[in-house]
Amino acid sequence: MKELEKNDHYQVLKVELPAGTQMPRHFATSAAFVIVESGNALLICKGETSELSKGSTCSIPSHEPHILKVIQDFKALIIMAGNAVITYPVL
Repeated sequence: MKELEKNDHYQVLKVELPAGTQMPRHFATSAAFVIVESGNALLICKGETSELSKGSTCSIPSHEPHILKVIQDFKALIIMAGNAVITYPVL
């Protein structure tokens, strides 16, 4: 993940992941809004699987554990609170 912008109010991160990548179970300490620029991935959150593709958006609640499985090379922007942290808990 690359930080594009950060201030006291919000931060914008760019995610670029190749096909076949799986982000391990993680959560953010604030709500996160995802805007998909290209590619295709599956978001597993609250026991449900949602498909993310170019032009789609989704909101992930604060502290909600989720997994991302990349099907096709994936690029997205993530917007969340300026002081938010992404955490990968030990299971």
